[in-house]
Formats: sequence, C-alpha cells, structure tokens
Amino acid sequence: MKKFFLLLMAAATFNANAAYISITTDKDIYNVGETITATVRASELSLNGVQTYFFGYDIAVLFDSLFVSFDPTTVTDLGAIGIPPFEPLNDSSANSASLSSATIAPVKFFQEGKTEVDIFSFVLVALESGMVDLSFSEAELSNNIGSNLFIDTPQGTSFEIAQVPAPGTFALSLLALGGMFFARKRVKS
Repeated sequence: MKKFFLLLMAAATFNANAAYISITTDKDIYNVGETITATVRASELSLNGVQTYFFGYDIAVLFDSLFVSFDPTTVTDLGAIGIPPFEPLNDSSANSASLSSATIAPVKFFQEGKTEVDIFSFVLVALESGMVDLSFSEAELSNNIGSNLFIDTPQGTSFEIAQVPAPGTFALSLLALGGMFFARKRVKS
C-alpha cells in the first residue's frame, strides 16, 4: 500500500508539460536615454526527450513607467507559433507590454527540437536612474485544445539605469583653456 501511495504521488506531481516563461534584456546596465530591448521566451520545452508544443500564449509584462517609457507599437511577435490566422492581440498600456495569440496550425516546424523559443520582444526607453523590475502579471501557454500548460513560476528580470555622467570641472577647464589658446593664436595671425 505504501508503494502504491508513493507511485500515485509521483505520477500526480510529474508533468511532461512543465515549462518556464522568462524575460531577458540585452544588457544589465543602461544610461538615461538608452533603449532597452526585452525578450519574452518559453524554455524547458523538451524534457527527457519529450517535446512540449504550445499553440497559444497570453502574456503581460509589468514595469514602472516612472523609470522607462514604452511605445506599444514596439511589441513584436517573434513567430513562436508561426503565422496565426488572426493578428496577435496587443493589449499594451503605459506600464504593461501585453500580447496574446493562438493558432490551430501545426507548430512543429517552429518549435521542434528546441528547448527555448522566443515569443515576443518590446522596446523601452530609460528615463530616470534607478533599478527597474520587469515582472509578469499574466503568463500562460496553451496546448492545441486550448487548455493551459503547466507553467512554473515565471521569471522576471531587473536592470539598472545609471545617470549619464556629467563632464568633470577639470575637463571643462582644459577645454576652455584650449579654446582661448586657439582663439588668441587665430587673432595674431
């Protein structure tokens, strides 16, 4: 009976459809005014040789609009499920990048043999210095019959925005001295 109970517990906790959704940025530190490219991806799609396919997604990434600005037109579907019959739904706002899409077409060509697939990307612009967190308010992948796959805790990310350093007083003094030298030399000739 004890072995049966352990076997039942192991079967209940095993899920071949487990996947991760994460977000990454192209750098860890940005200066004020720089653009930040963020990419949302699904990983752990192949576990022990068993491929997990997803036919749809509904994902929303949150960020603080005091530190970054966002243009919803920069959200780009990266073809994780191919070309869906309908345009992906971009439901983004000033503090959320959100994209939803689904297909009934075969996705094998786009996901076969891949443990990681990029879903969509978006661009932010750094406004203020400080630490910025990108987290998920929604992160769902669905199978070919529309039910959600098991998703382990989505992994957000954070990055730093540094203040652009101002030129030092000494450098400005040298520049002024050089300018006076060339101006004086020009007057003499």
